[in-house]
Amino acid sequence: MMTPQELSICREIHAGLTSNERGNINYLFLSPVDTTHFPDYPVIIKRPMDLQTLKEHLENGTYAKKEEFYADAKLIFDNALLFNKGRDSKFVLDLAKSMIKAFDRVRKSAEKKAARLAAAADGGSVGNQKASKEGGKKKKINIKLKKQKSTSSIGELPKAAPSDSTGAGDVSTKNDSKPTKKVKTKLKLKLSTGSSDAKKGASKVKVKSSTPKSDSAAEKVEVVPMNSFRRAQCVKIIASLKRRQPGACKWFHKPVSDPAIVQDYKEKISNPMDLSMVSSKLDKNQYSALGDFVQDLRLIAANCLQYNTSPGGDSFRPVAMEFLTTAEDLCRLFIAKHEAPTIVYPTLLYCWVDCIKAVDELINMTNPEDGLQTAWYFLHPVTYFCGGQYPEGYLEKVKRPIDLGTIVQQLMAGHYNSVGAFVADCRRIVENCRAFYAGDEEGASLCEKANRLHGSMEKNLDPLIDFDQSDKGAKAKERAAPKYIVIKRPEKDFLKNIMRELRAAKYTDKSTRLTENATLHFEKPVDTAIFTDYLKFVETPMDLETVDSKIESGSYVTPEDFEYDISLIFKNCLDYNGPKKNIHMVTLGKHTAKIFRKLFAEKLRGGSVAKRLSLPTAANRVAPATLGGKVGGKKRPASPVPEERPSKRVSIKGPLRTASKAVSTSSSGKSAPKSKPGKKIAKSPTKITPTDPSVPIPMHVAIASIKESYPGRRQNKDLEGWEADCLKFLRQLMKHPWVSAERPKYIFHVPVFSVFPEIRDIYAQKVETPMDLTTAEAKLLSGVYPDAEVFISDIALVFSNAITFNKEGHDVGEPMSCAYYEASTHLLKYIRWLSLELIESSLIDCSDSPVVESGSASSWKLTIRNREMARKEMESTVFNELLDKTEPGDKFSWSEQECEKLLKSLRHTSDNKRMGFFVQMNFPPDYTAFISKPIAWEKCQEKLQQRRYNNIGETVADLRLIFSNALKYNEGARHVSKISGIAYDSAIHMSRKLESAIDKMLLSFGDRIGRERIDMITSHREMEATERAEEEQRKQEWEKENPGSTVEVKTKLRIVHQRSSHRKKMTDFEFPFYDEQDNQVETQADSLQHAKALYEKQREARANMQEIALSIGISVFKRHQESAAAKAWAYQMAYKAHTKRISIEKERAEAKKEARADEAPGKPMGAFVSLALNDNKRKKIKMSMSIQKTKKIRRSKVVGF
Repeated sequence: MMTPQELSICREIHAGLTSNERGNINYLFLSPVDTTHFPDYPVIIKRPMDLQTLKEHLENGTYAKKEEFYADAKLIFDNALLFNKGRDSKFVLDLAKSMIKAFDRVRKSAEKKAARLAAAADGGSVGNQKASKEGGKKKKINIKLKKQKSTSSIGELPKAAPSDSTGAGDVSTKNDSKPTKKVKTKLKLKLSTGSSDAKKGASKVKVKSSTPKSDSAAEKVEVVPMNSFRRAQCVKIIASLKRRQPGACKWFHKPVSDPAIVQDYKEKISNPMDLSMVSSKLDKNQYSALGDFVQDLRLIAANCLQYNTSPGGDSFRPVAMEFLTTAEDLCRLFIAKHEAPTIVYPTLLYCWVDCIKAVDELINMTNPEDGLQTAWYFLHPVTYFCGGQYPEGYLEKVKRPIDLGTIVQQLMAGHYNSVGAFVADCRRIVENCRAFYAGDEEGASLCEKANRLHGSMEKNLDPLIDFDQSDKGAKAKERAAPKYIVIKRPEKDFLKNIMRELRAAKYTDKSTRLTENATLHFEKPVDTAIFTDYLKFVETPMDLETVDSKIESGSYVTPEDFEYDISLIFKNCLDYNGPKKNIHMVTLGKHTAKIFRKLFAEKLRGGSVAKRLSLPTAANRVAPATLGGKVGGKKRPASPVPEERPSKRVSIKGPLRTASKAVSTSSSGKSAPKSKPGKKIAKSPTKITPTDPSVPIPMHVAIASIKESYPGRRQNKDLEGWEADCLKFLRQLMKHPWVSAERPKYIFHVPVFSVFPEIRDIYAQKVETPMDLTTAEAKLLSGVYPDAEVFISDIALVFSNAITFNKEGHDVGEPMSCAYYEASTHLLKYIRWLSLELIESSLIDCSDSPVVESGSASSWKLTIRNREMARKEMESTVFNELLDKTEPGDKFSWSEQECEKLLKSLRHTSDNKRMGFFVQMNFPPDYTAFISKPIAWEKCQEKLQQRRYNNIGETVADLRLIFSNALKYNEGARHVSKISGIAYDSAIHMSRKLESAIDKMLLSFGDRIGRERIDMITSHREMEATERAEEEQRKQEWEKENPGSTVEVKTKLRIVHQRSSHRKKMTDFEFPFYDEQDNQVETQADSLQHAKALYEKQREARANMQEIALSIGISVFKRHQESAAAKAWAYQMAYKAHTKRISIEKERAEAKKEARADEAPGKPMGAFVSLALNDNKRKKIKMSMSIQKTKKIRRSKVVGF
């Protein structure tokens, strides 16, 4: 039988060969060959093998050693090469060769990993070698020993010398004394001293202690394979870790994705890891050994410590330390306690916290001359600073490269079994620098930093050695022995209360509007007699009745045990129903799982929940950082970064601006003061007039001043007719996210010169008629406007002025001018749509007026024709927009939510009777004779749930088709049949309601599409401005450090900074034209839409190509098989014909020969006759002659015998 280590290697190799990463080359080898398509396969291949059979043999213990597994694995691909050799299936040969190479790579990787784990388990302490015994004379030291169990070191520690070339240097001494059973009061020992300096201070030493213990004994770490129970314990660790350390865990939930640091992070961190990746590997059963899970948890903290090395105390380092401390406690409780006495993962050094503090001291060092970090060039491997390769000759001079980041990784992985090994590696950093740059003038500055670092090591690492060999260190080792944290056992009443409230939860189906008990389907065990394939998908069945029985028996020791079993119920539901596309059960399982998580968290915090459970929304959601209380007896740490600030707002900074600058809130760049919620601004009884016209006026003061200038303003409720419609239009415009008076992103509410008086003259030269929204509102309330068209012209003038003023700045690329120009262009189009929809009473039917078909017009007429063109423009914009598709069962994206709103608008309770005709696919028998494409509301809901709609236009077309089909079918029978008449009227009513919902959706959806495009362009421009500022800063720093440098050197510094990170966030793939500069704003704005369209086409093309390739492959193999059979049949027939022809020819030849033989004696020659007559031995023949008498004798016949 194979050892656990060999079994782990084989499992990892099999997992690598069958992984999704190699799905394009391993698909032919996953299952046995179908001999129905290839009947001659068993004839050629004597021992078939595939990856599925290989896995079965491995798990059944068929292989006695790993070499047998290797042979069968190679046999899979050798069979493919043998069978397809000489056939028209070259692609199979290529796949087999690729898999052979993949097998070699996976095998080497698995063996190296196993060897590394074995070395970590069996490797002895580096720092426990004997001290040198060179020089000096042995001295006798009188030592009085007491009968105690404490340990201490004997003698004084000499200063550590640089480590030798083998890397086994030591910084501690080892006592030669051995423990004895009987300890006398006085004992004479002979000790050898290391040097003459050590002799002077260690001539007489008295130690009141027993014999010290040695640290060289290394723990034996065994490779324990992962199983279902151990996997469950790992899941409990993740859940408990997130609950007990929410402040620390929130930084490690997902991979690092910040565009500003992601590239640098990938270069510094070779093996990224986060909690989502750990959970994913647990779900996919990718951990072959239990220790791999613990090492991944440690890797999360180690990566954080390796990357966050800012001097002055990086705020993320304490977070990583706290995370690792809690993770180690939980691993001891849930893993080490159950596996004892077996050690399944390396133990951390007992003083690892002090070691990290010593590293922090080295990191926080700065150069006195420039204030930069001293250890910067020693934080990461040399290859990081040299383009991914070692400098020439480095490995010849430096036998063992090391850096602080690698030391931290090894410390967190448990590779150090002693303090001496850790200190030796730290000092080796300095030794490596000196060895490589010895005698090199270019490396003098690095050697100087290394010397400064060495001085700090002497101050911080020597006390660590002294502590390790002192009584305090011995006590610390005893305290660091494995201890298990205590988690209070949950009470039965507590768990029963959770079960009771969970069973009271309800679930309402969105499509049918039916409400049911959320836990009804999870009460009893699944009947495997009905669901025969259930155990193929579910490894550990679980149900609520089983949980109840375990509660009664007291099986739950920790809250995590109970949480795991409940979560397992819903996970099993998703695992079984997900592949079968049972959307209802998948949605029900996710809904109930969310309710349980919320309920369980509330109960553990000691809070109470309402009787009606509801999921968190934007209104009631509380951030984890704001939750109070203590975790594990410790107060939660503050967030390592300041609280998130609100989104950036467009503002203008700086003194007097030119004509190309944009409008802003104030000259100082600060946002206008805002009133606190719940407080009202007191109105001044007198008119507000600024004392100094050159001083900016706050926005709220300017608004109040404008309103005071129109004393005849009426109340909003007094407006009627078209004025009421205009006020409604203005109120809707003020709710726009960019113009909202509560927190505006762009300022159009007050005159420009009131908040920015410096540009008063320049603005007056460019803009003839200034206008703002507050002035337009005040004029409307004062009754100044004669009709709605003049009011709309003033509103359009606000944004037209902004376009006119900022056009020059937009042309030259000034950021703020571009932002206001593009925002005003979009808002001008939006108010045209809005005015033609809301001010319906003022629309006129005038065919002579100009028509605005699309775009941002500065003015337009309120005509029916313009409204039709605006609606057509909105439909073309909205209906052709691709939906942001999500996976089935997940939460809808915002575009899919708009489609869902359309469906919900037809299912109001007041329309249940009318919609009863159109919900289900129940049609009369002759329905298909009139309707070519039947459809119902449920069908549309199903297509939306399955993400089969590509754009919102398809959804609208299907909904409209429902009622158009009903009108077409019931048109003739509505006067005869009462039911047809009701259905016809219901179709008309619901069709009107649908069109009303579409009108509202078009306006909001079209506005959001435009806003997202503008925001994307603005964000892109801001990032470019930031990059230019950073580039300029780098240039200035380079000029200071290298005066007189050429421009070409500065240009090389620009190449280091990549500018495409934010574009990669937009799409999952790159386009070649991204590297080109495009001055067309519209092309940049439409790039995302084009990317989405191309991505959808590529996805559909890949699916079609896969189906086509499979069908082509099968047909090709069939044709080859048929061709081979035809060739064999033709050969057989030809062979038969050939043999038959040969036999016939032989028969003919024999017949001719026999004929010749018969003819030869009938015509003898005269010589032969005479010879026969002269033979004496011949028998005499009597002859007689007779003449036959005939009437007519022609000839005589002689007959002889």
